[in-house]
Amino acid sequence: LKNIEYAINQNIRDSKKNSIFCDIFSGTTIVSQYFKRKYKIISNDLLYFSYCLQKSYLEINKRPKFKNLNLNLEIEEYLNKSDQLKKGFIYKNYSPGGKEKRRYLSTENAQKIDNLRFKFNKWLTEDKIDENEYFYLVSLVIEATPFVSNIAGTYGAYLKNWDKRSFKKLELNPLNIINNNMKNKSYNEDCNNLIKRIDGDILYLDPPYNSRQYLPNYHLLETIAKYDDPKIKGKTGIREYQDQKSNFCNKSYAEDALESLIKNANFRYILLSYNSEGIISERKLEKLLRRYSKKLFKKYRFDYRRYKKDKKTNKDKLYELIHVIDKN
Repeated sequence: LKNIEYAINQNIRDSKKNSIFCDIFSGTTIVSQYFKRKYKIISNDLLYFSYCLQKSYLEINKRPKFKNLNLNLEIEEYLNKSDQLKKGFIYKNYSPGGKEKRRYLSTENAQKIDNLRFKFNKWLTEDKIDENEYFYLVSLVIEATPFVSNIAGTYGAYLKNWDKRSFKKLELNPLNIINNNMKNKSYNEDCNNLIKRIDGDILYLDPPYNSRQYLPNYHLLETIAKYDDPKIKGKTGIREYQDQKSNFCNKSYAEDALESLIKNANFRYILLSYNSEGIISERKLEKLLRRYSKKLFKKYRFDYRRYKKDKKTNKDKLYELIHVIDKN
């Protein structure tokens, strides 16, 4: 975040004229949240669980009141105190209680998630909560689930033996909502389609850089967010994701997808973050960006350590490249 901010401050000085920041690969919204303090935010991601987080952290500026529920407690405290459990889709497919005996979640936490998601959908149908309140509640569960999940980092697979955090009880904590007093807007679309309909000042691009598709690695969060009883398959219980595959993860299409995004961008400045091991080479990236830069082209390199698990190549240098160009 500090590196991105540094690149902006070094090259984009007139902040009054550059008030709209677009994070078009928003993910967990960490970047957008950081820059929400200074800019009006446009955010987007292809995954629905990200969209829920965007709606909660970015679109709204104040914590919802939940007036129609007539609670004497804060909503998180009320939900945490409830001991209601439900043997629903998550319990049946992602805990040992199900036929496949998958170990993503303990039976109790899986049932707690099922109960919460059933409750939120019911409240929305009965007009006890509005859309903003609904997304806020779903986001509470999305944020809480990784802290009790039996995984190594992503949901591509569960651990054979139970991790100690799996025995913790699911706990919902209030979201830290930043108020920038602006009408921020979030989307859940293919970025190459969305880019043709939006405009602004700073476009931040942090596309996938390797061949690993995101949905298989976060499928459980996607299913919790949608709670749509999807068809699932395989040992890990993955949901179908053909319509959510990203061209940025395909070596044959990634460069064309990036060029299309930049070509159609109606933004004054573009910042691109990309890993040194990305499927688009550093040379090709620079050539592409220079093709669309008006006058400005800057490149910053920030070294960092490789993920510890990869011991064989841990000594190799790894770095992040941040490019800055002026387009319009």
